[in-house]
Amino acid sequence: MSRNSTNSRASYTSSSITPLSVEVLERAGSQEWDYRVTDIDEILRSRSTSPTFVFAKSQVLQLGALDLRTRLEGYYGMPTDIWSQTQWDSNGFFGCASGAGSRHKTWFRFLIKIFDQTKDEKTGQIQTTAFGNPKYTYDWYKLGFFSTWSPDGPKSILCLDCPENFVLHVRKSLASVSSDSFFCDPYAFHPYIVGGAVSTFDAAVWSLRDLVRMTEKHRNRNERMNDYEDHFDYLHELSRHVIHSGEILTVATEVMSKMVHRHEGILPRVEDGYEAEDAIRQVGDNLDFYQGLLYGFKCRCEAMQMRHQNEISLAQSRAVASDAAAMKAIAGLTIVFLPATFVSAIFSMSFFDNGEQWGLSPKIWIYWVIAVPVTLITVLLLRRGPKGSIMRFFSF
Repeated sequence: MSRNSTNSRASYTSSSITPLSVEVLERAGSQEWDYRVTDIDEILRSRSTSPTFVFAKSQVLQLGALDLRTRLEGYYGMPTDIWSQTQWDSNGFFGCASGAGSRHKTWFRFLIKIFDQTKDEKTGQIQTTAFGNPKYTYDWYKLGFFSTWSPDGPKSILCLDCPENFVLHVRKSLASVSSDSFFCDPYAFHPYIVGGAVSTFDAAVWSLRDLVRMTEKHRNRNERMNDYEDHFDYLHELSRHVIHSGEILTVATEVMSKMVHRHEGILPRVEDGYEAEDAIRQVGDNLDFYQGLLYGFKCRCEAMQMRHQNEISLAQSRAVASDAAAMKAIAGLTIVFLPATFVSAIFSMSFFDNGEQWGLSPKIWIYWVIAVPVTLITVLLLRRGPKGSIMRFFSF
């Protein structure tokens, strides 16, 4: 980048629109880009035809600012319903339109959910649940983009709600490549934008993968039953995030598919010679490359979803096995005491007359001589029984 400035070039009057601070990257040479912080009013009043990246937050636009919305619609050629709740809440879209004088406009959106493991402020260690799962927070990146391009007019893209790392990625990419394609291809902005989005998607997928992997690694076989309720709640909540991430990656690949398809129609209309054709082909190749990366992220997320489902199935199986262990203990006690109880019932029948007085018979040994062997024989017979018998649960 050639120079940095934090002062706006514009002078404001009473007729100025609602203020909106923006970060601007404007081409100042073949590989030089001017970075500055200014107000959106300067961009909308400018007659410059230099390629320009404009980064802004959408909070002012969401709250209203009808004058600013109207100016942006005119400058970037946005559809009038772009401010509807449907558009703000969308998980992704791509649209484009061509206007007079070879003007071409695009608008598209990426939705990204990124996770951050919670760390203890004092020790810096990752906080965990009673079951050993890492605690975490998550955040949404709702990235919106609007571009306008014409051969002899403005060449600009407005980027809404992009995180700092995204902006840094774009700046770094612009500093390392030639920018000749900006003057012959309306989609010259898009590889840099999509590259930043892909970098953010990559961080998001790995942050979610780390949570799934930690869940797999921290399982143990000595869990207490009262921990399982929290564990299942955790797995259910994480499963929701995995499914949601798969959804937004599927939409992102569809957005890229539409973008690549629309860009393919640019080359046949080129009239500026082989250099322009080569530049446009390179833009298309870059878009194809990023489309492949997004597809890879989508496949990784699908595999991660299956892995997590396996983890849920394993946890359920082990919880059921733990319940079965308790039932085994009850069944074992029942089997041990049942023969003796049966023998006792026989001796208490009316066939035996011990008189009306309570007392301990000197022949009590007969009960034990019969009860103990019968109990042992019963257990041994059941243990040697078929695999489908109740004793398949016992290991003694």
